[in-house]
Amino acid sequence: MDSSAIYENNLAALSKRFPELAKSIRMRELDQSKFKVVLSEGGKGPNLLVPSGSSFILYYEYGDPLAYCRDYLENLKMTFANITVFMGFGLGYHLLAFVRLFANRLQTRKIIVFEENLNLFHLALRIIDLTEVLAHPHIHFFVGPDPGAALAPIRAEVLVENEAVNFMRSVKVIPVPSGVSLNPDFYRKAMYVMRRACRQMAMMTGNDPLDSLLGLDNILMNIPKIVNNPGIDLLFDRFKGRPAVSVAAGPSLNKNIHLLKEISNRALIVCCDASFLPLMNRGIRPHIVVGFERTDGTEHFYRGISDFDGIYYAICPLVRPRTFDYFKGKKIIVHRRFSHFLWLGISRGELTIGPSVGNMAYKVSEVLGCDPIILIGQDLAFAPDGNTHAKDMPFGEKDDFYHKDVLEVEGNDGSPIKTCIPWDSFRVAFEEDLRNLSGTCINATEGGAKIRGAEVMPLRAAIDRYCTQEFDPVSMIEDAISGFQGNADPQRDYSLLLDKTRLTASGIRNMIGEFKTMLARTRLLEKNSVHPFLQGNGAMDKKAAESLIVDFIGLMDRYIKDENVSDAMWHTLQAYSLWFNNRFNTLPEIYPDEECLRAAQVLMIKDWLGVVGQMYLSTLDSMEKTENLLVKELAALDGAA
Repeated sequence: MDSSAIYENNLAALSKRFPELAKSIRMRELDQSKFKVVLSEGGKGPNLLVPSGSSFILYYEYGDPLAYCRDYLENLKMTFANITVFMGFGLGYHLLAFVRLFANRLQTRKIIVFEENLNLFHLALRIIDLTEVLAHPHIHFFVGPDPGAALAPIRAEVLVENEAVNFMRSVKVIPVPSGVSLNPDFYRKAMYVMRRACRQMAMMTGNDPLDSLLGLDNILMNIPKIVNNPGIDLLFDRFKGRPAVSVAAGPSLNKNIHLLKEISNRALIVCCDASFLPLMNRGIRPHIVVGFERTDGTEHFYRGISDFDGIYYAICPLVRPRTFDYFKGKKIIVHRRFSHFLWLGISRGELTIGPSVGNMAYKVSEVLGCDPIILIGQDLAFAPDGNTHAKDMPFGEKDDFYHKDVLEVEGNDGSPIKTCIPWDSFRVAFEEDLRNLSGTCINATEGGAKIRGAEVMPLRAAIDRYCTQEFDPVSMIEDAISGFQGNADPQRDYSLLLDKTRLTASGIRNMIGEFKTMLARTRLLEKNSVHPFLQGNGAMDKKAAESLIVDFIGLMDRYIKDENVSDAMWHTLQAYSLWFNNRFNTLPEIYPDEECLRAAQVLMIKDWLGVVGQMYLSTLDSMEKTENLLVKELAALDGAA
């Protein structure tokens, strides 16, 4: 195949999966002054001379490049490589050898390739047939000088495919030696990005089942509030093409908050609950306040305010039931894309919301059709004096909670700025949202961390450019929700939910019975086989252990097959499930001895049955409370009829 055919075939394969990368290759001229292509010994394929300091190095050994890469990979002595990260690409020989000779044996599910040099990647497309790796559905290329740009797609796309998220403890990094030696700083940053992606994936899945159980219990106790209030879906696209200002409570809010006074009738103002008092204390009335925190303390956000006229609370029912009472104005229900809300079966508008109320304020603005969405107070970083929040924030301007796990990211001014792991996960959630935004997002935060996909602009300039036409946000909201009460049917909703609650409780009880039976069997095996083996007093009963493992895998396949149970419980279960699956899936790598492996698996199965069984018991308790609540609500309706 001639070189032009190789290039066009490679570009065609690249365009199907990575159109933006292919476009950037097509738009640039290949600079061949930085490399010299040389033929390998015996004509075994192209090799490369690249500058290194004042001299040149050969990218691959002089002989057969593919054989050299095969030997290099063999010498790494990998036993499993479920997620494989290549640090460097070069001409692609390492990746080709891995896919052809190692990937199946190492049970590889995902391959991620970082390459800093776009020009080198361009050259490889011109001289090597790479179609098999470019078209491969589970190989992902991140090419260019900014490894941070890979963070959002790795988390939002790569790790969620092919069950890769369950194998994050089995990431194997393969450095391409010449590439890493030419730019070690880039590949150190790429390693850091990969670690952050896995960590943030775990955080987004949830890291506290007890917190999820609390959220479920809150939702169930909030059923009367959900039934009797309109949903955010009534407002979808009602503000199409209108500007919104999304107000968070970062310390930079002090710099430009005063400008909001002049645009109350020229922009929809959507604020986080934490920025409500800073606004109100300056005579600025937001149109929508958002909140979803499920813990106590949110009452302080509304302390001392008695006039809520024309202010609407877009509230997610994960909150404590009494939180509804703290805000004396009208409420609009917002459901998150959690399985809990699928279980309810009551449509109020389900949004994919990131981990912070700032993410929620943005998402509400987006689904209402606002364009542009202007962010302010969205620092996601420390102020120079170490402050974390704006003035008048009820919990103070400097919260020590955030002064842990400090790291540096790029600031809006291009300089490094200090942030922390929670804020960084909020930032990445913004970047994921902005990748799918059809309109414009302006980051008018004066300071703070850079959010890729948002245009940085001072608030004054954003107002002058976008907030020029008058409209009445309050009337528009009121018009959208005005028909709700006439269409509401609490009697129907309570009756349907009562039936579902009883069916779900029955399904949970059935599974608790199965858990108890298997737990008794596991404990007996632990006593009679695992403990003696670990103490050196006997052999492991591998046959009994293997039988238990087979039955346990079967149990895992069906323990949330019941649709009602799955919808009610999956959000609670997924954090522990992610932790367990990652740990359980790496046991064969940790324990190459089969008897040790079986013993470790039995012990983990026992723990799983205890933890998940307790979650089922707690959820059953919530269902029984919900049944009592619904019976009382129906009786009250009957009494009022």
